[in-house]
Amino acid sequence: MEHDRGRGAPGDVDPAAENAQLREALSSRAVIEQAKGMVMLLRGCPAAEAFGVLVAVSQQTNVKLRDVAAVVVAAGSNAGPSLSDEDTERTVRVALCSHVLRTNSG
Repeated sequence: MEHDRGRGAPGDVDPAAENAQLREALSSRAVIEQAKGMVMLLRGCPAAEAFGVLVAVSQQTNVKLRDVAAVVVAAGSNAGPSLSDEDTERTVRVALCSHVLRTNSG
């Protein structure tokens, strides 16, 4: 049996594509961990519950987990240290709702 030139055998992985996927996974993981920490702080809950919150929002809104996490981190970063927990949580919720509306309408 002859293989096409320029194509690897079935199961061969393109190293450049694999590296790109690994880089994306690492950056996604970092932002997810940051968002998880913010949820833990705001809700006073353990890590597993905070991750569950992020996953639930992702599933309910049909937005990728890394995108939900990025919105949470960005909103929390813009909230500032002088805001109360309630104001910070409200800021995060508003940013997330706004992101979901833009994502689902476009």
